[in-house]
Order: sequence, then C-alpha cells, then structure tokens
Amino acid sequence: MTTQDLGVQTQTAFELPPLPKEFGQDDGKFYRSYDAFADEMDDDMVKGLKEQLDGILIFAGLFAGVNSGFLALTLPLMNPDPAHDTNALLRENNAILLQLASGRNDTLPSLAALPSETFEPADKVLSINVLFSVSLTFAIISSFLAVLGRQWLYDYGRQRRGGAESQRWKRLRRFLGTKRWHLAFVLDDFLPSILQFGLIIFCISLTIYLGTLHPILSNVVGAFMGAGLAMLVGTAIGTLWDPFCPFQTPLSRAIAWIIRFCVFYVLEVLMKAWMIFENPHSHYSAMVAEY
Repeated sequence: MTTQDLGVQTQTAFELPPLPKEFGQDDGKFYRSYDAFADEMDDDMVKGLKEQLDGILIFAGLFAGVNSGFLALTLPLMNPDPAHDTNALLRENNAILLQLASGRNDTLPSLAALPSETFEPADKVLSINVLFSVSLTFAIISSFLAVLGRQWLYDYGRQRRGGAESQRWKRLRRFLGTKRWHLAFVLDDFLPSILQFGLIIFCISLTIYLGTLHPILSNVVGAFMGAGLAMLVGTAIGTLWDPFCPFQTPLSRAIAWIIRFCVFYVLEVLMKAWMIFENPHSHYSAMVAEY
C-alpha cells in the first residue's frame, strides 16, 4: 500500500455517510462514524493529558528531592547549636577553677543565661526556610494533583454498563462534563503553573542562601537564574504578537487573559465616560431614578 493510498484512507476514515431519507436506514454507518470520531477525540485528550501528568510526576519527584536536600542544610539553623551551650559552660567552669587555684575568695562567677535560652534565628535564615518549605509544598501538591489527575482520566475512559445507545449518551455527558468543569485547564495549565511557581520560589531561596555563604557565589548564580526567568517571561510575551508562536505556556495564556481583561475594562470605562460626556442629563436622571 502506497503513501497516497494511506492519505486517501485517512481523509475518508471519518467522512460522514450520505444522509438517508429516514434516520436509521443507513445500516449503522452514521453511528460507526460517530463512534470512531468520538474515540479519536477521547484518545487524543486522554493521551495528551497523561503525558503531561507523567512529566509532572517525574519532575516533581526530582525537584522535591533536591529541595529536601537543601532543607536538611537550612532547617538546623533554626535551632540553637548545643555546642554554644557547651562552650559557655566550659568557660564558666574554667573561670571557677582558675579562681580556686589562685586562692581568691571572690564571689564565684555565674552564667546569666545559656545561649540557647536567648537564641532567635536570623531573619534571613527564617526567610530561606520559609521559601524552601513553600517550594517543597508546591512540589508535593503538584504531585498529589497529578496522581488525582491520572485517576480522573482512568475513570473518564472506563466503560459503563448499558447498550450502545446508552454508552453514546454517557460518553457525550462525560465529554461535556470535562468542558463544563475545565478538566483540561486544571491538568494542562493550573497544575504545571503550581510546579513552575514553586521552582521560581526555590531559585529565589537558593540565591538568598548562597548569599549567606559568599556574596560572589550568590551574584553569579542569581545572574543565571535571572536570565532564565527573563527568557521565560520573554517567550511568554512573544506569544502576544504571534498567536501561532510555539512557546505557548500557562504563563503566556495567563498574560494574554490579563491583558484582554484590562483592555476590555478600560474600553468599558471609556465608553461609559463618553456616554456621560455626550448626554450628561440622561445619566443624571438615571442616577436619580436609582435612588
């Protein structure tokens, strides 16, 4: 079979048969075409969303592991170091022994308070741990929602009981339910946005943490991270000029929605202002009627 033959078969695979004079007298050709077309739409949606969820699960697992490693380094900084208390007690003990060895009868020195009793974590350390924890939380939430999404898709494709006619109606209701409850938006836009936002927070917290070690290290890493963030925002903004730009992301769609909302709101305000300017008496009469 040649490629041309395959192309002809592809074009005519879902071609609707000619309508009969009375419905139901086409030997089931209409229903076969409908079932094939519905199968193709369901398979495309489920397959695409499953691939998206698989990628999110893999990346979220790796991301959570890296984030947990940094939290293992920064969380101990929130608690006092027991070595500081030990050193303070040793200094007090040495002072007492030195006083006794010299034969002085002065009052023995006493330690006012241990360092652990007055310890408070630095503001920068607190900020680093909060950001790392929030980033890890977003990774866990995205993983949990990805697992739920897999269960939702499995339930969507599961066969229900009933005859062929009942199966078609149930399939149509399920498909309309995904549109009504925005399943594709939740799994294809909202879920990746949570993971991307957590990654941005992680980059910020990592830059701050490296600043506590050495400023040059923080500046170098922060410059590369800033360049990556600028590339992300730049590609998202580029989709506004070219609707067929391949760099479509949840961020680009969110920016486009915000711009459309702002433009429509500004146009609505301008139209109202123009109507008031053209006919101020009618506007005043309408306000009086409302009150």
